Amino acid sequence: MRKAVTVLLLAAGYAIGQSRTQQPIIRTTTEEVLLDVVVRDKKGRLVRDLEPSEVEVYDNGVRQKITGFRLVTGRAAVDLRAESAGGTAPKPLDPLRQLRLVTIVYEGLDNESRRLARRASLEFLRGGLEQNVYVSVFMITDHLQVLQPFTNDLTSLEKAVRRATSASYQQFMAEAEAVRRKLEQTQGQLATVEQAVVSPGRGGGSSDVASAAASAQLTRMTLNILNFEEKLTRTQQSRSSLFSILSLVKEQAALPGRKTVIYFTRGLQVPENMTSFFRTTISEANRAGVSIYAVDARGLVVRTQNRTGISMLQSAAQASMKQQTDIGASITPEQVRVFDTAIDSMHADTQESLGVLATSTGGFLVANTNDLRTPVRRIREDVSTYYEVSYVPEIPEYDGKFHKLEVKVKRPGVNVQSRSGYFALPPDQDSIFAYEAPLLRALSQSPLPNSLSFQASAMRFRPREDGRVELALVMEVPLDELQAELNESKSQYRTDLAVLAVVKDGNGLVVDRFSREFPFQIPADRLDAFRQRHFLDTYLLALRPGRYVLESAVMDRLGLKLSARRVALIVPRPRPGVNLSSICLVRRMDPQPAAAAAGDPLHYQGRRVVPTLDDTVKAVAGSGVSFYFVVYPAAASKEKPQLFLQISKDGLPVGTMSADLPGPEKDGRIPYFASLPFDSLKPGHYELRVIVKQGSSSAEQHTVFTVQS
Repeated sequence: MRKAVTVLLLAAGYAIGQSRTQQPIIRTTTEEVLLDVVVRDKKGRLVRDLEPSEVEVYDNGVRQKITGFRLVTGRAAVDLRAESAGGTAPKPLDPLRQLRLVTIVYEGLDNESRRLARRASLEFLRGGLEQNVYVSVFMITDHLQVLQPFTNDLTSLEKAVRRATSASYQQFMAEAEAVRRKLEQTQGQLATVEQAVVSPGRGGGSSDVASAAASAQLTRMTLNILNFEEKLTRTQQSRSSLFSILSLVKEQAALPGRKTVIYFTRGLQVPENMTSFFRTTISEANRAGVSIYAVDARGLVVRTQNRTGISMLQSAAQASMKQQTDIGASITPEQVRVFDTAIDSMHADTQESLGVLATSTGGFLVANTNDLRTPVRRIREDVSTYYEVSYVPEIPEYDGKFHKLEVKVKRPGVNVQSRSGYFALPPDQDSIFAYEAPLLRALSQSPLPNSLSFQASAMRFRPREDGRVELALVMEVPLDELQAELNESKSQYRTDLAVLAVVKDGNGLVVDRFSREFPFQIPADRLDAFRQRHFLDTYLLALRPGRYVLESAVMDRLGLKLSARRVALIVPRPRPGVNLSSICLVRRMDPQPAAAAAGDPLHYQGRRVVPTLDDTVKAVAGSGVSFYFVVYPAAASKEKPQLFLQISKDGLPVGTMSADLPGPEKDGRIPYFASLPFDSLKPGHYELRVIVKQGSSSAEQHTVFTVQS
């Protein structure tokens, strides 16, 4: 999206050679912070006569010295500090500083909400666009689609709005792909110009009772299926929505000026496991200077507004009551998830989430009305008339903590629209999430911190036709070291783990990065079981052959414990003939739908292999050490690959065996899973060597593990 904006500005003749840290928007640097503030009176009319002495700005509770204060209206800007001291006429239009970008976004609209959204959007455009106002049109489906890049052409914008609010899914998908291809083509054509200008059950009694019990269990099971699917769907929808909004706002940080997103939707769901990302999205919008105006396009919805939340809470209450009264019965899945369900119910009010998103970024929520035209006219006014207030913040440490912003106006009866705050992130690092700041800082320390146990490694898989090699980056953290905080009112503990991995090439440039935060909610009676487990996460990436550095860090955010590692990562060039992946020791197998298995090298017969980096296993009767690898036969050879396994203990050979390989999958690979029973493994240190031969070519891999009694 940044490229699309750049192309537009170059075509308009604007020079934009400043770096991000020099932009007059909310950036946590020693540079000036600039806030766009809208002030209205009790009747909703814009206030245009504020004096600088009437405005106070507080950053993290500390009053700031205002260094700039001016009213921007239409194409002119009045420096009110100079005017109060006897200044002169309004300043002429500064195309760069007074640039206005408006992004219209549609998501999840049905026929009626499409009609309302179309009428409101056309109303916004009907008043015309000033020369420094550029509008784009996007659609959020399973991912973000652009229907019209930023333009000042009303005809093109009206066509895009009508397509977005009337065309079928397949139609605008095809159109969005066509627009994307055109943008990529234009980008290539203007690459030279851009380079020059832009900086880089229990049993029952009778059969009737048993039948009723079975029926009840089937009913519960069916509801569990629906509830679980609904939870997964909510999370997926939330991810799609927030990822798209984050992409829109973050990429606009490269440009100054008034930036507005008008978000037409039927609600925004933010489950508990997405609240951190939700806060991050708000922070990034504020750091980028983007105001979000959320429009609930469902029209009048009052009685059924929180139906989903009430239903979820009732489900949690019923499960909790059954758990308390049905003593001795086995725990059902809904009882296990009772705490998660109760928490999620509090986040199911989709309109409330929209309101928080809007008001926290300096916009407002439009909801519970079938006439969207009046509030849209107000949005037009906000785009064209506002105050610019600037100050220089004092941030002694970029600790990733939230800085609350507050703009106070010493005039009774006025309403102030401004931003709620931002996370203090380092200006020289492209951080998105607040939790990344201490992790990135840990990687820069010498020596590296080491107060939390963890392991990180990369496992090699398929060589691709484009020359890259598929890798699985695995991070593993024992959960027994995490600090747990008790919430007595909810009878549950919480922990908070953050992980980060950065892959750098031989020149020290970042080629890939992965980070996630994992807040866990644990019922009080399950804490001991939780502590006996390991956190495991896998991230898939592809690298070209060469030498890299894998930097990884983990943090217990409640216990404030940090650890970091730095290891060499060598990706060998694939050899001709048969190839063999790394050998994974397996901790467990998780169900994996076929739709999620496409391209996943860890998929095996409807399940997903969860590898472990812990090479010490405790012998348990009736089980064994499980391992997994993938054979990639040579396509040109007609011979069947042969598999040989060699096992040694404490450096001495134990035995060699051959095994038949199954036929290849549709994609040509041969995944292989097997176990070595503990009955045949005495305590000691073992090495497993896997050899695959096909004709005159061969491949070999090995792994080690320790068996304890």
